[in-house]
Amino acid sequence: MDKTLLLERVMDQERLALIEDGALCALYHRRPDSEDLTGNIYLGRVENLLPGMNAAFVDIGLEKKGFLSAGDIRLYAQGDAQLCKALGNRKIGDLARPGQDVLVQVVKSQTGGKGPRLSCHLTLPGRLMVLLPGVRYVGVSRKIEGEDARARLRAWGQRLLDAFGAGLILRTASQEAGYEAIKAEYRDLLTGYEALRQQAAHLIAPKLLRDENDLSLIAVRDMLDGDVQAVWADDEGSYERLRACALRLAPGLADRVRLHEGDVPLFDLYRVDTQAEQALERRVWLKSGGFLVIDEAEALTAVDVNTGKNAGGRCAEDTIVKTNREAAAEVMRQLRLRDIGGMIVVDFINMKREADRQALIELMREIAARDRDRTTVVDITPLGLVELTRKRARQSLRAQLTRGCPHCSGSGAVLSHEAAARRVLRGIWRRRRLGDSTPLVVEAAPGVCGWIRKIGMPPGGPVRLIAKEGLEAGEYRLAPDDGNAHEQGERE
Repeated sequence: MDKTLLLERVMDQERLALIEDGALCALYHRRPDSEDLTGNIYLGRVENLLPGMNAAFVDIGLEKKGFLSAGDIRLYAQGDAQLCKALGNRKIGDLARPGQDVLVQVVKSQTGGKGPRLSCHLTLPGRLMVLLPGVRYVGVSRKIEGEDARARLRAWGQRLLDAFGAGLILRTASQEAGYEAIKAEYRDLLTGYEALRQQAAHLIAPKLLRDENDLSLIAVRDMLDGDVQAVWADDEGSYERLRACALRLAPGLADRVRLHEGDVPLFDLYRVDTQAEQALERRVWLKSGGFLVIDEAEALTAVDVNTGKNAGGRCAEDTIVKTNREAAAEVMRQLRLRDIGGMIVVDFINMKREADRQALIELMREIAARDRDRTTVVDITPLGLVELTRKRARQSLRAQLTRGCPHCSGSGAVLSHEAAARRVLRGIWRRRRLGDSTPLVVEAAPGVCGWIRKIGMPPGGPVRLIAKEGLEAGEYRLAPDDGNAHEQGERE
């Protein structure tokens, strides 16, 4: 697979795009007021306790307070399982108090009007591993296959844990590294953690201690591997930062960092903005003529697969299988591109053969393994519904780039002209029923006025009707007619 990374900086916004085989698969934004705080480490201050939820609100310097559950408060009881269990069942009032300073990390950014989710169990990511200070655990990435490789890495991790006391999870990149390289990064991360603790001891909360969302760092540390053909930067400053990160974290791949010097911007060359705009649309067309319909809701995201214009060949079942397989690949790409997390249900076209259904699940699991965020494909039901979950750590692309529609309140639908007309007429009828014969004026959209004329006006007094361009169906003005309306209307 041909993978390319693009880093662009325009004014105060930085963007990182992942291109796979010419298609945009992921897009990350960074600007001064960005709400993507996942991984950031803060010195926070406990504001108040929530005994009913066994949690606390913590001030980390943002408008909305962070949420810290009692289960996410670090407990120093290593090696004593019984004590750990006893402490784990304690109430929030036994673990924290208002005004207390705590070292916390954002594990889930603020979404849907909620503050960020916090944890005292810090994790420090490196290129080869994730350090778990204070946790006696050794893990190996599930993406590393082969029992020999996993056993070798686990043994090396255990040696480091026994020698220095901090747990770790070995990442995919560690598979190609030697023990000395892994040990060197482990000690660097451990030194960084101790520096954080020392820094926190001399600062006043709230304070940001470590920013984990620098896109140059993310590009090199989390995304640069042997499959990436090049990492392109669109300006000299971004290139220097990328180059410095690569020389420090992945010197063997530093030559893949390149500076784009052409007149046409990088994102235009790869049609990034065009593809990003398409990712905001509800309908996604497939090359075969089929299409997806993607509906993001608060609780889950629903995806519907349709054959559309794909008439197929002579065998209807083969057409369905082919469309479903094409749709599966596109669904997984759209989830990454739109950064959709949480529960997802995909309604594929029903297939008769069990072998075809299982092959579809295996294809989705294979593609999900490429996702930077943990994605679990659960199963397929007899009706063709596939259930999956994807880690929700950031706002979706839609939440980042759009705002709620002021006319439909985010529902995606507005009042019909007929319904709006009948609402206006009911308001007039209500006044006339009370004996009010005051002359009235109605200002509404032309379509609404047309329906009012078609239905007719309630008796009991004169009404002047003014059609105004630019008004939505649900927007209208009904008031006593003082003769000051700006447009001449028709008196009904």
